[in-house]
Amino acid sequence: MFFFSVCRCPSNHKEVFVKRLIGLPGEWIQLPASSEIIKVPQGHCWVEGDNAARSWDSRSFGPIPLGLINGRVTHIIWPPSKIGRVERKWPEDRIPPF
Repeated sequence: MFFFSVCRCPSNHKEVFVKRLIGLPGEWIQLPASSEIIKVPQGHCWVEGDNAARSWDSRSFGPIPLGLINGRVTHIIWPPSKIGRVERKWPEDRIPPF
């Protein structure tokens, strides 16, 4: 099961973003739109944004240190029309880690 994480950018620690946490240390993940399978190194995690074509995430900079994870997203509070709990469904085009 994945969750959305609040993390610092590996190249600019002042920048904060929200990404799906896809893989934890020691897990094997298949890279999206590829047959390549990698193992997430110890002390790191794999994060991805929702828009594969435009997202700057682990597909761009690789696994990030766990120390850059600052929190977990549980609710949407803005805009008011979308207030509610964040759904934790696995992306349809992804194979879960193994």
